[in-house]
Amino acid sequence: MKGFSLQPLLPSLKAKITALCQQDDRLYVGLATGSLQTYSYDPQSDGGLPSVKLLSSAVLGRKAIDQVGVSNASKQLLVLSDGAVTAYPLENLASAKGKVITQARNAHTLVIATYDPSTTKGKRSQDGAASASKGNTPGGDGLVDMVIIGCRKKVVVFSGIKPGFRDAWEIALPHSPRQIVVPSTSTRSPSFPETVHLLYSPTSSAILSISPTAPFLSVSDTPNAPPPPSISAVAGSGDGTGGAGVHESGSGLTGMGVGALTGLGGYVGLGSKAAAPVGCSIIDGEVLLGRDDMGAFLSSDASYTRSHSLQWPTSPDAISFSNPYIYSILPPAAGSSSSAPATLPCLSIHLGPSLLSRGSLQVPSPSAGSLSYSNLITTSQSPSRTPAEAVQPAAKLLFSSTPTDKALLAAEGSSIWALSTSNLEDHVDDLVREGRVADAIGLVESVGEAGFSPTRRLPHLKTLQAVTNFAKGQYQNAIETFLIFNINPALVISLYPAATISGQLHVPKDRWLEAFGAVPGARLSPEVAKSGSAEEGLAKGLLKSVTAAAGLSKRTSMDSIRTTATSSAADKKADEGTDSAVPRAALEALMYYLSDRRQKVTGAINSLPEPGLPAESSLSPLSALPAEQLHQLPNLPYTELEPETLLRVAQVIYTGLLKVYLVARPILVGSLCRIENWCDVEEVEELLKAQKKFSDLIDLYQGKKMHGKALKMLHELALEEDDRLDRYPLTVRYLQKLGPSELDLILETSKWIFKEDPVMALQIFTADEPEVDALPRKDVVQFLESTHEPSCVSYLQHIIGALKETGSDFHDKLAELLLAEAKGSGSEDGSPTYQRLLSFLSSSEHYRSNRLLTRIPTESMPEARAILLGRMGKHEDALRLYIYRLTDHAAAERYCAKVFATEPNPKGIFLLLLRLYLRPSPSDPVLLTPALGLITSQGTRLDAKEVLEMLPPLVTMEDVRAFLVKTLREGRKRRNEARIVRGLVGARKEEVERALMDLQGNRVRITDQRICPQCHKRLGQSAIAVHAPRGEVTHLHCKDPFSGQLAKARG
Repeated sequence: MKGFSLQPLLPSLKAKITALCQQDDRLYVGLATGSLQTYSYDPQSDGGLPSVKLLSSAVLGRKAIDQVGVSNASKQLLVLSDGAVTAYPLENLASAKGKVITQARNAHTLVIATYDPSTTKGKRSQDGAASASKGNTPGGDGLVDMVIIGCRKKVVVFSGIKPGFRDAWEIALPHSPRQIVVPSTSTRSPSFPETVHLLYSPTSSAILSISPTAPFLSVSDTPNAPPPPSISAVAGSGDGTGGAGVHESGSGLTGMGVGALTGLGGYVGLGSKAAAPVGCSIIDGEVLLGRDDMGAFLSSDASYTRSHSLQWPTSPDAISFSNPYIYSILPPAAGSSSSAPATLPCLSIHLGPSLLSRGSLQVPSPSAGSLSYSNLITTSQSPSRTPAEAVQPAAKLLFSSTPTDKALLAAEGSSIWALSTSNLEDHVDDLVREGRVADAIGLVESVGEAGFSPTRRLPHLKTLQAVTNFAKGQYQNAIETFLIFNINPALVISLYPAATISGQLHVPKDRWLEAFGAVPGARLSPEVAKSGSAEEGLAKGLLKSVTAAAGLSKRTSMDSIRTTATSSAADKKADEGTDSAVPRAALEALMYYLSDRRQKVTGAINSLPEPGLPAESSLSPLSALPAEQLHQLPNLPYTELEPETLLRVAQVIYTGLLKVYLVARPILVGSLCRIENWCDVEEVEELLKAQKKFSDLIDLYQGKKMHGKALKMLHELALEEDDRLDRYPLTVRYLQKLGPSELDLILETSKWIFKEDPVMALQIFTADEPEVDALPRKDVVQFLESTHEPSCVSYLQHIIGALKETGSDFHDKLAELLLAEAKGSGSEDGSPTYQRLLSFLSSSEHYRSNRLLTRIPTESMPEARAILLGRMGKHEDALRLYIYRLTDHAAAERYCAKVFATEPNPKGIFLLLLRLYLRPSPSDPVLLTPALGLITSQGTRLDAKEVLEMLPPLVTMEDVRAFLVKTLREGRKRRNEARIVRGLVGARKEEVERALMDLQGNRVRITDQRICPQCHKRLGQSAIAVHAPRGEVTHLHCKDPFSGQLAKARG
């Protein structure tokens, strides 16, 4: 059988073996002749089988030796033979004479329990266990032995063996104990055995309570409640058909009924020999007691520790436990007729934590008759072994086989067999491969995971168990486990269909466990028998074992089995359903998992030191990576991942979350696309298009800065719009948000909008958005000039008027465009285009006049030329255009008023205009009327003396009366204003000086104790002086010396 092997340790001893005891490096063999053979025992031999060598042989009596025990603390060997227990010194068994323990007459069984004296509770009595240290020196490790002997209707206990086995505790019993089971304790520091199980018969037992203080012993009957139901009738039988059941010579379930009746009959009197009770200690104080063909697990208070019992095909002859397996010797199964040959006994093996049957073993058949197995013992293990040694191959059990044929027994005698197990890691792999991950977890928990490799430890196995739970539909339970152990999200997503969620990450269901690191060929569930004959044998075995107890008929049981098989087949078909059929619970569990992982990965990203995550654009897309590479992402907390690995994990999480939202909660897709995310666009864009989530896809493109794709999709959507009002806004708003870095894309994309609607297109460059304001205006102007010139004019007017652009290039460009537009209109005076040009030339101060003046023909646009000449400082030329070319004297005065506002000189611009009126060039006429109007309206802005000198002689006083009155009044006004201002300034100065005096005034308080800092005498009623700025007070006659000191101190 895989994982276990039987090998002969001592074949054909030429004598019948009746007792075995292995302790440390010694093996003691008791014979039916009364002899005791001592062998050396080395479990670490090269061949894997322990090596033994005969050291001595001593005849201890004439009767068969029934039991042998070793007390390491007292260095004695206890031998049970013919109802008497004899103690022999270990140093010299051959020559030393044994001492019979007189208090243990008519003994049936004995057991030696080792404990640490420091673990006893309370104060011990003087004549009890406390005296053990005086009469019996503990072993080198400080441990003490307790000997418990079951005699006829009593039990005798020696706690701390004294010389001569004196001062025993004993208590009368209603029945004779046939076997004693002491619950196991820690091998590092075994505690005081407070509870011992006394087995009377296969159906009855009692609890012996031992106390280090009086009263030392007390007995209570084990409750006679029926043991819990067995699971082996279902689980174990299925294993038998699958190759992990009982021995190959017959079906375990088929032989269950007959074998059970055979063993039971022997006990109740139908046979010739009464059955002996069996039991063994498990771990953590738990014991296994045989109840006919069932094994019940009890605690120290006699309560059942498990909800199920162990089921055997028949009552076992002996049981033993070596972590993590339970070993049972089962007698030969009864044949179908008296002429059928007798079968051999077998050694049945069950996994302790789950009671899973792992099969059975038999020794080779003898040449004649059959065999009987007996003396089943567990080999002792060194307490100092490392965890790694605990899982290595080792011999776990020893037992003897004896021929039933007398002639063969006389010729060959008994043999000793050693049962060895392979590496327990291989056992774990076998269980996982069979689909029994829960059993593998139980094995590792029982042994302890310290000695196993990482792929056989509990975190990994519990992860595999979560995968099997997921396959069974226990989605939330599986997801919780994945979260606990930080399982790679790529593996979790791979459990879902490829068409909708997992994509390239998908793993076929039969390879789920392998993807999670299980051994090749691992199954999600145990294999179920498929043949009709196997199902029929299963049903028959069940009927024979449970019909009487459950009250079921044969037909009812068969119907139940067939119904179960039918439902299993239906479940299998459901598992093989369409790829896209995902239960709602599975989707909810995945959303829960990915939402949790999203929070964790966001926290890990935020905690990264600079420069943080690498840019997504610097790495290949997630969809370009092989699935195997993503499946191998580490199962670690996200804070321990490298930045690049963390980015890949984030991509897997966000991509999976968006996909599951598309399937389960489409309303959440938009919110995920609008925030910062690490979705792989190539994987999800087709899914979004298929569900017509165009706006969400555009948001995703925008967040990933894939603006080209987004604008292309917006263009395609715009072409499908019939209403032109709804065609452009989305694209325009998108372009407005891009900013200078995407200028080329903005310009290229806007062309199709300019072709269809220039007004709407212009909003791309004139919107009140920070991204639009940041666009390079020079490039925009060049693009608009080449694309749509009117839009360029509107754009320049926007940036100059609204945004207060002062760059000369932009003002020049706008003036040039307006000039070209005015030229193109064919009319100058009064046309809107010409008026816009004049308005701009008058309002703007940042264009270069000389450049524009060269573009205007000499004989056209005189008003524009006048504005440009004025900007160049050529006021006389500009005024000549207003006076003689345009004959617009009011315009000439407005021009002069504008210049005077910046250059208020009485001999300046207005005087120049008057000179042009009154003293023109020879070719121009004298304009006396406009001149008189000018001095009348603007007389205060003209120098009166210059005006009077310039007027012609024939001008009467009446003509200039208004000018003279206004001039005189203006002069008087100025003098009065100057006088008033001087008075106000003087008054203000006096007010400020008064306020300063008030602020500089200082009051000091003189008391009888105040001392002059100069002469160090009291000030008293003397005249004083106060020194600024700190207010020091001195005598008036001390003022000058103290002021000198202050000045010197201040430097």
